[in-house]
Amino acid sequence: MMNFVCIKWGTKYSPEYVNNLYRMVQDNYHNDFTFTCYTDDSKGLNCDCVDIPDVEPLHPKYWFGKENYCWDRSKFLVFNSHNFLQYDGKWCYLDLDVIIQNDISDLNELALKPRIIHVKWDNWKKRLHERLFIEIRGTLYNSSVMCWNKDQCEQIFWDAIAEDQQIFRTFYKGTDNYHFWRQRDFWNNIPFEWVYSWNRGMTHPTDLEAHKYREEPKFCLFNVDSNPSPGRPEQIKIDELDNEELLRLWHGNNNSKSARQ
Repeated sequence: MMNFVCIKWGTKYSPEYVNNLYRMVQDNYHNDFTFTCYTDDSKGLNCDCVDIPDVEPLHPKYWFGKENYCWDRSKFLVFNSHNFLQYDGKWCYLDLDVIIQNDISDLNELALKPRIIHVKWDNWKKRLHERLFIEIRGTLYNSSVMCWNKDQCEQIFWDAIAEDQQIFRTFYKGTDNYHFWRQRDFWNNIPFEWVYSWNRGMTHPTDLEAHKYREEPKFCLFNVDSNPSPGRPEQIKIDELDNEELLRLWHGNNNSKSARQ
């Protein structure tokens, strides 16, 4: 059994993001699964919902007004989902601003080991030269998609609680940087060819064209830098998208499985 989880807190993302993500999982994962959204407001959501676990300091309310920190901290909660939700099996966390393009049923095998996205679109040598690739800012991990088996990631949840102040003083925002600098021996990579970024491209230095649809990958990310580098392409979010193919995938069509139900 694969258990998909996502998080919706506050008003940054509308219910449409959750519902479309749920439908894309239905259309592209062809094994048994559950789909649960941790949320503070289930109104308008079409999937199973539970309250965001009130764990200090990881619940967003403890960092209200610091939106980036809220979202980053709350991701650590999903690593204890086997206890919160009492589901057995494998787990996959998905950011709400992910578009699923193709069959992801192979996650069932991949999730036997803990996996995270290893970024290939970043020129880490240039970042190092510019003194940006340091613990407080630099990372080659992206946590938009993560998968693991049973309780493999539970210790990360407890470490995040115990080391909260140190983690979030040391690492810019927290999650991706923490995983990269402190957990590299733990994580395995999601296949590079599965993922690209709408705003950053796919592979440095050969395929960095932004705002380009790529047919073969399974996931398109809409990761946005809070402080983009000068000269970097405009940072586009899904609700600002004008690409017909990706919009079709995100909104679905009458031939989708969920539309027929």
